[in-house]
Amino acid sequence: MERTEEKIFEEIKNCRTISVIGLAKNVGKTTVVNFLLSRLKRVCVVTIGRDGEERDTIFNTPKPGVHIPKNSFAVVPGSILPEWGEILETFDVPSGKVALVRAKMDVDVQTIRMGSFETTARISERLMNYCKHVVVDGAFGRTGIASYTDCAIIVTGAEVGQNVEEVISKTVKIIKRITTPSVESDIAKKLKNFSDKIVIGKDGKLSVVNVDGVAGHEKEIVNACDGVDFVYLPGAVDDEIASKLKCDIVVPSSEHIFSDRGKFKVLNSAHIVAVAVNATSVKGFELDSKELTFELQKRLNGIIVFDALYT
Repeated sequence: MERTEEKIFEEIKNCRTISVIGLAKNVGKTTVVNFLLSRLKRVCVVTIGRDGEERDTIFNTPKPGVHIPKNSFAVVPGSILPEWGEILETFDVPSGKVALVRAKMDVDVQTIRMGSFETTARISERLMNYCKHVVVDGAFGRTGIASYTDCAIIVTGAEVGQNVEEVISKTVKIIKRITTPSVESDIAKKLKNFSDKIVIGKDGKLSVVNVDGVAGHEKEIVNACDGVDFVYLPGAVDDEIASKLKCDIVVPSSEHIFSDRGKFKVLNSAHIVAVAVNATSVKGFELDSKELTFELQKRLNGIIVFDALYT
């Protein structure tokens, strides 16, 4: 594990923001977050979900706490006046007031969701005034955060499937979606100005399709896309529309892709540096960790794969 650990931190040493994304509940995401927090210097942890509770809110299973070492940072509910930490700054976000706290001691914390991916990215940029790295603790199912951080670590394992092949198949499919290539940077910059509009692009020129969303307007959108280079769809895209479009389909992040059809691109591509494997399930069964790690490594074209429980 020592050599693997060196490779992981060599990959992320120049990454200012690092997201940790679990592919299922109770898959071991917090274990990997704590692994990073224990080894990175001048690090802050934030979340796009709700973390730090003692039991999982869906399965009622015990959860490990988010553990930050002394002199590290966390964004916590602004209503808390922590005895264990020093409040450095407060922020107003959609969920309310949050506070950046520096720990005076090693402590388990309850972090709080700051808002959208865009809000998280914006606040993370401000946090760089205090820290060198921000670790974003991703919520289950919110894979799109990978496109808003410099790199990502994916956590998979026995909670994702009943056997090694099922876990590998599902993991590889999700990673392929997460790493959907990005549209050209100049186009991405222009599209960010259109917010929730449907936009078509041809020969470098953009124009808005005047419909209120995709649902119920599929025919109009398909007709408008005849002969264009791409269409930007800000919402979820499923087979119903993807199968009919012949041009590139640009979406904000991979989280919007619900189809294996179509030629997708995203505004920001994701960089996955590693995949953590947890072969033990809270349901009481265990897979072969060495087999799972080895087979995933073969399928993932050089991405580092490591055992989450031996970090």
